[in-house]
Amino acid sequence: MSSSPQRQTTDSGPTPVPPGALPLESILCTEELQKRGSRPPDYETENRALVTLARALADSPGTILQILTDTILEICQAHSAGISLLTLEDGGKRFYWPAISGVWRPHIGGGTPRDFGPCGDVLDRNTTLLFKHVERRYTYFEPITPPVEEALLLPFYVAGKAVGTLWAVAHDTGRKFDAEDERIMNSLGTFASSAYQVVTSLDALKSHATVREQTEHALRQRTAEFERLAETLEAQVRARTEELDQRNNEGLKQSTHLRDLSYRMLQIQDNERRHIARELHDSAGQILAGLAINLSSIVEQAKHSAPELAKEASEGQELVRELSQEIRTTSYLLHPPLLDETGLSGALLWYIQGLNERSELDITLEIPEDFGRLPSEMELVIFRIVQECLTNVHRHSGSKLATIRLSRIAHMVSIEVQDQGKGIAPERLLEIQTQGAGVGILGMRERVTRYGGDLTIQSGSWGTKILVRVACENSNSETDA
Repeated sequence: MSSSPQRQTTDSGPTPVPPGALPLESILCTEELQKRGSRPPDYETENRALVTLARALADSPGTILQILTDTILEICQAHSAGISLLTLEDGGKRFYWPAISGVWRPHIGGGTPRDFGPCGDVLDRNTTLLFKHVERRYTYFEPITPPVEEALLLPFYVAGKAVGTLWAVAHDTGRKFDAEDERIMNSLGTFASSAYQVVTSLDALKSHATVREQTEHALRQRTAEFERLAETLEAQVRARTEELDQRNNEGLKQSTHLRDLSYRMLQIQDNERRHIARELHDSAGQILAGLAINLSSIVEQAKHSAPELAKEASEGQELVRELSQEIRTTSYLLHPPLLDETGLSGALLWYIQGLNERSELDITLEIPEDFGRLPSEMELVIFRIVQECLTNVHRHSGSKLATIRLSRIAHMVSIEVQDQGKGIAPERLLEIQTQGAGVGILGMRERVTRYGGDLTIQSGSWGTKILVRVACENSNSETDA
């Protein structure tokens, strides 16, 4: 393991922002905390952690910060965790690391510059930040191994003032932080900041020997207080946990009911589309076919005796052909028969060819030849997702190009739709991501959630990309063929 980032600081002050450094926003992904599905709260484990911190304060106050980082490492399932505090001797020009847990533990005592580093950015914005690959901006992290895949940082307050940060680090892609990790770190950090204030007060008292007796008396008082706190805390949080569990269970039942109702409405909508498509194809199609035959007969009979009538009947024939084609196209858009006959690949190729002809879009479909068949209900879900994405590209993006990529690995299907348009405004994208609404996203999320999948939207000046992953069962090609 290489040296810590603290060696990048100098006597003249913190490392300045180097020319050409990447912008901060390029390594931030804080919005992912709310987009990712959070695991359910484990209040029992959290309560035990708070009790452990309380007992540590009573028994060995000097270990409170190390126990805090050990606890964050365990509960948040991080690979490294630690705390950064501003230095006092130089007026807070850098951060030092008094406690670290996990694979970065050998870096205890290291640190980073105040004015050019992740911790400084957190204090400047006074909010939680989620970073990815910090070495891309802060190059002094490049020698540090293992590297940072994601780092979740929260302000650490003492007496209402931010004096440092709490952080948890994932060193590979297998661990992604979410809103529950942020909540847990906030909860533990709030308790630990009060405890740390007590520790620093006691340290200040013990540093004056003309006041040793007062220190010992204060220490005994504080110890007694926190012993009582440790004895009563577990009972208090147990009652709070039971209340929160009850509320969560009620909310979960309501959420599940609403989700089932929403998906049922989508099913009804799909069934109604199938019914209307059949009616258009069978009833209206037959009527138009009969009308076309009658007009053809009129044309033949009036060709010599009434040329004007024959001409009008012939024009009527053309209108009937155009109307028949429009009804056929509408019927297929409501429910493509190719979806049942040949599967997803054939239906998408037909739909894309028609959209290419009806619009100025140039659409490319990339799908493996051995993609195979999926359960019929899932094929319809994927077709509707692609259909909705391309509708949004056509109506909103201003892009002339679009690419669709489908892939299948084991029991997971991935769908990617990308354009090269103007992108979604940041405030609108935030609204879509937090509220789950807008440009048909709500319907797509409902379909994806039903299969335990996820939907991600990325957008910028380069265009918009929608990524969908859904779990699939074994192919039913034998029954659908």
